[in-house]
Amino acid sequence: MTTYKQTAHAPRFVNDGERPLTPYELATLRPSLGTGERPPAMAELASRRPIYVRADGSPPEPEVRRMDGAAEDLWRVDVPVGPEGEISLPGRTALRIDPRELLSGIDSDVDLQACRPEWLDLFHVPRVLPLRSRGPMRRANGDLVEPRVDPRFVFGDDNRQELNETSWPWGCVGKIVNSEGQHGAGALVGNRLVLTAAHALPWDDIAAGNWWMRFVPTYWNGESLHGAGVQSYVSDATAFPESTSTAHDWAVCRLYEPLGTSERLGHFGTRPYNPAWNGQRNWINMGYPINDWFLGTSFQSGISIDAAYSGDHGGLECEHYGDTTDGNSGGPVFAFFGAGNPRIIAVQAFGAVNEDGTRVNVAAGGPGLDKLVAWARTNWP
Repeated sequence: MTTYKQTAHAPRFVNDGERPLTPYELATLRPSLGTGERPPAMAELASRRPIYVRADGSPPEPEVRRMDGAAEDLWRVDVPVGPEGEISLPGRTALRIDPRELLSGIDSDVDLQACRPEWLDLFHVPRVLPLRSRGPMRRANGDLVEPRVDPRFVFGDDNRQELNETSWPWGCVGKIVNSEGQHGAGALVGNRLVLTAAHALPWDDIAAGNWWMRFVPTYWNGESLHGAGVQSYVSDATAFPESTSTAHDWAVCRLYEPLGTSERLGHFGTRPYNPAWNGQRNWINMGYPINDWFLGTSFQSGISIDAAYSGDHGGLECEHYGDTTDGNSGGPVFAFFGAGNPRIIAVQAFGAVNEDGTRVNVAAGGPGLDKLVAWARTNWP
């Protein structure tokens, strides 16, 4: 693949004087406590879990009854589901948009700031869980083995830690599952917007006209830490044309539920990566590794981007040696640009094996990512 040194200019809405804070600087910042009073819109969402079914004619009538022989507070709810059973909420549109068309559809007044809800605590450093991993397994011949899944893009010891964290902005990252059985990660970047990798979209099902994607923020062992109802299916999605390079492996998804508002979970901001930051260990990556020991999100800080390459239309490949496995795709690579100002500069895209056999992880970012988010904030409020 031909690569080019990054020379793209940042959009005008970026302050070139800002820089990412180091892990040591983040550790010195005081937390900012929220009110802790969950807004009514959030409380209602968290207390109800939707079920989607198809029914001809009259709407289905659920039946509720107490479970005999079980705890007194345990109830059973039966919902007529029809021949298809419970279904996922299908997406509507998923488009690959030409970059030149995208530029013409951005509101000149749009900004890419982050949004923190007043009710949520702000922690610049998350509370990580103690190290927990699967124990060794014994083979038939008696040998002990450590279960690992595709360790090719874990460099040395696995430095990812696990979070069970609902504070802002850590709770803006969520797990994505789609109709093709793929698992990945994404992050809220607007009132109802999620930024993820383009390859996390079920393009074959989209072409067939029958697809879905589900986003669960603060996913932990099956559901959101904020409540079983805090989730949303994707209604629409946009990415660059497939003919563009892997430097453009990002997509923005619109949610049916506005999870990223100030009355719910808030969202990240974005900004382009500056190659002048190469070699600085300031970056954070989060994701949802599958077939590994994580029940929740993975977290790794102190990552450096060692090289940045781009082609046309503002795409950028950011090479790094953070640890990833399947399920990390689409997870945000970000830093704080001042207290309370988290900005995503790329999403985890893929692991590459170079011609000489060396390995490296690659995140996709660049000014084009910011323009795509700006377009989505303009057109999908």
